Amino acid sequence: MGSWATTTSPTGSKLFRRIPVVSAFTLIELTLVAVVIGILLTAAIPRLSRSAQRLRVEQTAFELVHLLRAAHEQAVSLGIAMVWVWDAERLRARVEPDRSGTPDAGRPIDPSEILTGSPVPAGMSVQLTRNEATVECRCVRFFPEGTSEPTILTVSLGDQTYTATVDAITSHVTLIAGIPAR
Repeated sequence: MGSWATTTSPTGSKLFRRIPVVSAFTLIELTLVAVVIGILLTAAIPRLSRSAQRLRVEQTAFELVHLLRAAHEQAVSLGIAMVWVWDAERLRARVEPDRSGTPDAGRPIDPSEILTGSPVPAGMSVQLTRNEATVECRCVRFFPEGTSEPTILTVSLGDQTYTATVDAITSHVTLIAGIPAR
């Protein structure tokens, strides 16, 4: 739209021309938009935080399961027992040859024989259980014939939990969200 302005030409006749009107938001409209955005962000931030926490737990569980599967593959392909070990002090898992009960038991393990995972974020809980009892060695053994020690690995942070189950006969590792039914 706009309003009309009149001017006089050099010959004395009246000229009409339209003056454009600049439209803008009022302060009240801007304030209302800012309030609505603030309310939406207040509702969204806790959900984003829970999603980020769930993703951290999920990523950690996937990596630990990957190392469990790698231990099984190494045991079968190399023909030697391998052990998956949870190092609670360093907050990481590793896979190495199982030398317990062998003449090499006291010999240091060559670092090239060890697969090491990334550190787990602080505050995350990693628990190993076997027959509903905590595994004291914090380890899972995989044998050359494709079997393993039956183990349940639980990774949790807050109310987010992932559970990996290692089957004794096949060494198949299954990962599920939550705690499995007993």
